Amino acid sequence: MQGPDDDAWSPRPSDVSSYHSSSHASDADDELDDIMSRAETAEQEGSAKAAESGRNSPSLSVYSYHSSVDGGVMLREIHGRTFNNTSDPERMREKHYMLPADVAEHSRLDLQHELLKKKRGGLFYAPQAVRKALAPREGSQPSILDVGSGSGSWVIEMGRQFPHAEVVGLDLAPANLSSEPPPNCRFECDDANLGLLHYKGSFDVVNASCITTGITNYRNFMDEVFEILRPGGVFLTVAGDMQVHDENHNTLPLINEGEPGFTYTSRLIHAILEAMRTRGPGIDSYPKIYGWLQDQGNIWESIGQKILYIPLGPWEDDMSAKDKNIAELMAQDITRLTQSARPLLLSYGWFDETVDRWLAGAHEEIKILKNKYYMRWYFTWAIKPGQAT
Repeated sequence: MQGPDDDAWSPRPSDVSSYHSSSHASDADDELDDIMSRAETAEQEGSAKAAESGRNSPSLSVYSYHSSVDGGVMLREIHGRTFNNTSDPERMREKHYMLPADVAEHSRLDLQHELLKKKRGGLFYAPQAVRKALAPREGSQPSILDVGSGSGSWVIEMGRQFPHAEVVGLDLAPANLSSEPPPNCRFECDDANLGLLHYKGSFDVVNASCITTGITNYRNFMDEVFEILRPGGVFLTVAGDMQVHDENHNTLPLINEGEPGFTYTSRLIHAILEAMRTRGPGIDSYPKIYGWLQDQGNIWESIGQKILYIPLGPWEDDMSAKDKNIAELMAQDITRLTQSARPLLLSYGWFDETVDRWLAGAHEEIKILKNKYYMRWYFTWAIKPGQAT
């Protein structure tokens, strides 16, 4: 199993303000029941040791990451990739998040972070509201929560941009941090599906980027976000559409091999979408977020949304250097995403030969710009009435 990069920053064992994952070798060919049994036993032992040491987390849904022993409990290898133990791609369909939590996937998330930052022209939309919510004030420290913080890039950059604010990253598994985070940043391992109300009234900005697949009930999640925001707080969301669109922004239908119009790229992404849907309804939540904000009534002072189409590779005519770079990043992101989804497709029942043929074909199509495709992105925000004190 691949471990953290040699030059990756690693905290001291006593440093509990941030975490860093450690990989542990395991036999991917072991029987799955045996793997899960050992993981459950290790988790019980880890919980007992945590109780003895007095370092229980402040909430039942929060697991503070402290050591490589904890990493062994939280991470496991399957089909050559590292997953957290709450998102086993081989069994237990109630486990909704189905992408790896290893260095390769966090590297993809770093790339995706740069892609979104360049497309937005910054770390967030609604900049006036965000800066107002995070303005220095007497009596309390501004605070930011990133739900599903992934590789930690957004947390670290927000910490640098707002050094007077506390920034908390929340995810199912520890990030592979490539640099030391600012002192105002910390990370927690937590499952948002177990509830966030232990954070009630604690944050001025809540960010949720590309997490719909991992949220069991996104509508309920939005209600809880409102509760954990302080007056004047801002809710930020980003969601990528897991469907391919043609040059006229029309969604491409499923076309199988041998049928007119077949492409490996479209067929592969349809297969990933199909497999994700079997894990829960979250994959189809992203286009509903803005409507759900409206359905919440007048609890929000204002809401907004941008829907943007990004070329899958720099195939458009007369592209600016910036747009060309964004399109190239989009191509890299999808190429890496499809590779990260390989264990999911295998667990869904596709044969290795089929998945690998689709992957090779799609990657070649993207590389040579064979198809004029777009990927669609939803950026949504909502502002809570009032002003923090």
